[in-house]
Amino acid sequence: MTSDYDVVIVGAGPVGLLLSCELRLAGLIVLLLERRTDSEGLAETRAFVMHARSLEIFAAGGILEHVFGPETDANYVLLVPQYRTEEIFRHCAEELGAVIVEGVKVQSINPTDHNITVTGVYNTTKKNGQTFTVTGRYLVGADSVRSTVRELAQIDFVGNPPINTVMSGEAMLGVPMPNPYIVRNKNGLVIAADMKVPSGRTRLNVFVSSQATIPEPVPVTLEELNEGLRMITGVDYKLSNPCMLKRFSNEQRLASRYQSGRVFIVGDACHNLPAGGQGLNMGFQEALNLGWKLGAVIRDSAPSSLLHTYEDERLPAARAVVQNTTSQSLLFFASTSPEWAVRNSMEGLLRVPEASRDLALEISGFAVSYPKPLDMLRPDGWQTLPKNMQGVRALDVKIRTPDGVVTKLSEHMRDGRWIQLMLPGTSRCSQSIPAFGDWTVVVEVSDMPDREERAGLYTGDFSEIPVRPDGYLAFERMV
Repeated sequence: MTSDYDVVIVGAGPVGLLLSCELRLAGLIVLLLERRTDSEGLAETRAFVMHARSLEIFAAGGILEHVFGPETDANYVLLVPQYRTEEIFRHCAEELGAVIVEGVKVQSINPTDHNITVTGVYNTTKKNGQTFTVTGRYLVGADSVRSTVRELAQIDFVGNPPINTVMSGEAMLGVPMPNPYIVRNKNGLVIAADMKVPSGRTRLNVFVSSQATIPEPVPVTLEELNEGLRMITGVDYKLSNPCMLKRFSNEQRLASRYQSGRVFIVGDACHNLPAGGQGLNMGFQEALNLGWKLGAVIRDSAPSSLLHTYEDERLPAARAVVQNTTSQSLLFFASTSPEWAVRNSMEGLLRVPEASRDLALEISGFAVSYPKPLDMLRPDGWQTLPKNMQGVRALDVKIRTPDGVVTKLSEHMRDGRWIQLMLPGTSRCSQSIPAFGDWTVVVEVSDMPDREERAGLYTGDFSEIPVRPDGYLAFERMV
């Protein structure tokens, strides 16, 4: 394994796999290195919360209905076992031509002005201990909270130590349980869900108030999990056949940088955010943000300065989520009278529609915008958008083209290219010139048969708007 690649990705979890798909759509040669082997691909839930922005991302990629089915039409948060997400993303990555090598452990990196060399060892039965060397133009670490790539790139991972811990795991139930199941009282909190994994196990998170400070490394036993569940619910669920028994904490950490020369990090390698499933969904957005930028630079369609905007755009978004999840965790672990008082006050505030909407936008990822224009990409004749539109999420509106066909914006984004919208009222006397050459899909819009509050985003004194490959508005051309 000594071939040269455009991008080497370490970590074939959901974020690394999604990034590989984006890079292949951009025409790059991609290698994924994964420590696990196929035999370790357990049917486990792990990261399973899919927020609304992630569902939009999957719709734009054309894989939403294949991964999650028709239920997505009416839901804005879905619970999907991680093994299932990985199965689908892996299939997409392999179909697109990404190379995936399992059972390898990265040990060192050697960057130069032109590329970066990665060395390590195999940990498979046939090749155990054998060394490997690969070279890529760039390296991306998508290798979890304990990222080897982040450590080798000497990127600090700073934050606060944990205050509380929760027992987590999967187990078979001996007594039927409602699904989903949430119980909160003075003894603690239970959040459980039957994720329909092949093993038949139920995912369980159990916070026992009297055991809130047990250190995270202390092992969890089946008996301890069952007793905690009984203390809070009053029912002995007779748990058996467990897996993934562990503790997780409200420790919050964030990488000080997202780039170090030719090395980038994405997903949990950037942040430790267990609350509300926001870490996984942040990782998806990071993969899309970085993917199209690496593609543009490696194809020589953009200057290398574009890559610096990955950190400029995503690190502030991560800081905001760290603050949000820190607040969530303090309310999640409420066990004293003062903490309950704060939680009850927050519940009262969230009955105010405006407050509830703002929080929902933040947690879902819809509130993210990139207000700083990408001036290094702005073509001649195009202007920066007004402040209220610059870098905001492109709403997935219905579009009617001149031939009368109605589609959604996301249906035009399946190839990872720029979308150039020729808006209603644009003169059709001359053919629009694609702003980004072969990497632009020009869509002529007759009208937008959608709700006014959605279609209204695209009205103004401009004739055309290009949408970035990751789904955000970029520039404008005036009428």
